[in-house]
Amino acid sequence: MADTLTVQFFGYMAPQLSSHYTTFDDNQNVLIYLNYFEIDNQMLILLSPCPIEYSQQSFIAFSSTIRPRYRISQKLMISIDQFKSIVSFNILLFGDLYLTNKTQSQPFNARNFQTFITPNPLPQINILVVPGVYSIHFDQIYEFLESKLTQKNEQIQPQSKFDFLVYTTNPYRVCNIQYQFDKTTQLIDYFFYLIDNQIYQDINEIQQIFMQDTIKGTLLDFLQGKNQQPSAYFIQSIRKNFNCNAQDTKFYLLQQIKSLNSIHQNADFAKIFCQNCEDENKCTLLSSNIPQIYFAGQSSLFKYPLSVKFMDLVCRTFSQLICQLFLIANAQNATYLINRLANIDRIEEAISCPSFNPQRNYQNLEMLGDVVIKYLTSAMLFEDPKYKTENVLSSARVCLITNKHLSVIYGQLKLNTMNFKINSKKFLNHMMMIINEQEDQKLSQKQQADIYEALCGACYIKNYEFKDLMDFFKLTNFQFKGKIPQFYKGNPLIDFSINSQDRDTDNDYPLKKQIQKRPFSETLKFNQPFEEFIDYLGCPLNNIAEAMTVDQFERLEFFGDAILELLLIVNVHKECEKVYYNQKQQQLCREGKITQKLLLCPGMLHTAKISLLDSGFMGTMAIYHNFHQYARNLSRETQNDIKKALTLLREDQFTDFRRINQYSSQIPKIMSDLWESVAACILVEYGWEMVIKIYGEMYKPYIKYFVDNISLIYDFCQSSGNLKK
Repeated sequence: MADTLTVQFFGYMAPQLSSHYTTFDDNQNVLIYLNYFEIDNQMLILLSPCPIEYSQQSFIAFSSTIRPRYRISQKLMISIDQFKSIVSFNILLFGDLYLTNKTQSQPFNARNFQTFITPNPLPQINILVVPGVYSIHFDQIYEFLESKLTQKNEQIQPQSKFDFLVYTTNPYRVCNIQYQFDKTTQLIDYFFYLIDNQIYQDINEIQQIFMQDTIKGTLLDFLQGKNQQPSAYFIQSIRKNFNCNAQDTKFYLLQQIKSLNSIHQNADFAKIFCQNCEDENKCTLLSSNIPQIYFAGQSSLFKYPLSVKFMDLVCRTFSQLICQLFLIANAQNATYLINRLANIDRIEEAISCPSFNPQRNYQNLEMLGDVVIKYLTSAMLFEDPKYKTENVLSSARVCLITNKHLSVIYGQLKLNTMNFKINSKKFLNHMMMIINEQEDQKLSQKQQADIYEALCGACYIKNYEFKDLMDFFKLTNFQFKGKIPQFYKGNPLIDFSINSQDRDTDNDYPLKKQIQKRPFSETLKFNQPFEEFIDYLGCPLNNIAEAMTVDQFERLEFFGDAILELLLIVNVHKECEKVYYNQKQQQLCREGKITQKLLLCPGMLHTAKISLLDSGFMGTMAIYHNFHQYARNLSRETQNDIKKALTLLREDQFTDFRRINQYSSQIPKIMSDLWESVAACILVEYGWEMVIKIYGEMYKPYIKYFVDNISLIYDFCQSSGNLKK
């Protein structure tokens, strides 16, 4: 086995990428898995030693849309000889693409064939590429190997246009033909070619660089140095290496192909964006604007046995595909580990740290998971009568949802996450002997807790059913013991397809419209009959007295806080994803065409909590819907404060969203507590369906307004310093 070239850090590599290929029938046959990718109206086939399952999502890399053709790799059994051919094909191909091959034959430091079919001490990338569209084109593989290994060289023939690569044997170079000429071609014609292809600006620049006072004579005489004055060093080098025979009638200007790692030369690899691919044609391994050139006669040039189209496709996308397969394989394994309780595309998001993908990572799902966990643990604790006060309930809940507790649960899962950016530009040739440092960078306790919450969020939004998350709790030993079925059935989703305000063309704040139809109450009343309030809500409530009585509603208020937070965050998240978190938006953000604030982020979800769950908003809503009139045991001081606040509210026109939250210091907090306790009272007696019917309808126009104006509200909260968690 050859000596190790280097050590390259990839982190943990899933077995789908690093396992050895399995042999059968006394090593006579090999099982392979074909992974088909549709890329820019072409097909690229990668082989893996284990099946890979894909989400339905395509992804974009360097302006190329890459779409898996099948949801899972296609299984195929081939002979050991066929597999040897594929391995040799890859060793020789990537040697050419990385410009490491010094001869046509297999390089001395290539991986041994046995490293692909037997376990390795440390895992290697065992992904192979093959030519083909719907199946492997073995004829192309054999033709390539015959040309390379038996040195069956096919000489090129003169033609008007060359759409293939060529190679020279001494020294060995894979090149692109840039210019064809004969013995009569004038030197000035070649200089004009250089100018037309923007290699140089004008004749004066060429004469200065080439150290030529005259531009007379033929190009062939110039290259052979006949009757020519001393030229620049690189021209002398070209003359020295100019290979031609006396019988040659055609000659060629050549440029060596780019290395695979130089293909997206000016790209932003952190954003996976290449401006050259975006503006003009896709990047190609064919060099066209660098002055380093070679010349050769027809007899010393041979046709390269693979198409430019195939070589370009591999160069442009292979390294980035490997990076993506790291994520896909880890997500697949995590999906199996949690019994498919979440969709694989959401698992990809849940296990991606911001350092790996700034645009699509666990942060949004983490916030969603946080509120669902909070709701379920609150419901479970609310069931237990031994927790008699809000303080006791809150303390018990904190113990269950702390980072310390969640990180311990996460650790038992033994998941592999994507917590650092793999720069595909720095990939080394995986067909050489490269040892991988496989230990992942460590996650902090908070990151572990956040990813666990993100997994909870991913499980929940698969079907928006609490059962999925409760199954995940059971799988991860979360110690969940909720029993009352009504608390864990239904979902908090609001139907935004039915909204009378959709017909409005203005963007007025909802409360401004509402007070035009029904202003705040002109009379101040207290201790009114509960029957009136029940009629207003539209449903009988046996526990309304507890919900509306000071010093009695603590337990309901504790539960209601979690209910309303879940109602709000789930619906804001769902509606915002449609507009601000689709794949197109993420790509535009990566490319710098839209700002990060136009992409859904945790700060926006936190802004929703600030805007629609603070005491100013909930207190205003409670007074607008006359909760104060039916409350019991309000102190004289509280009644006076409500009176003052109501006077201010009647005078306010609520022309924009900034107004309502300013009342948090003027409306007694007890009003927001009542707002929460009544929500809990409704859920306890009727379940989520009635909560949506009453509170969902009251919140609907405000959630819609928030989603439509999310950037404006987010900027305001940032500038006012309200986004501190």
